[in-house]
Amino acid sequence: MQFDAIEGLGFVAGLFGTFAAAPQGLKILHTRSARDISLATYLLALVGAALWGAYGFLADSPAIMFWNAVSALLSASIIALKIRHSGPDPEAGPGGI
Repeated sequence: MQFDAIEGLGFVAGLFGTFAAAPQGLKILHTRSARDISLATYLLALVGAALWGAYGFLADSPAIMFWNAVSALLSASIIALKIRHSGPDPEAGPGGI
């Protein structure tokens, strides 16, 4: 494992890429509503982060391993919030349509 300017760039890039989802999680916590959040999007993000993390491990890249672990945790948290705060839509008619 080598830490150089390229790996440093990876850490900075990972910071922004990973925390792009944080405002969504904060909004769910604030509003206590996740009806409009796509579960599929965050499931795909979780799988993608896990696969990128595995790639980072195999490529011996600390930046890729670290930020994808954080990204996986963030995606898993949003998935948990989605499940917890997805009630029925009060504007939907009978049957929830």
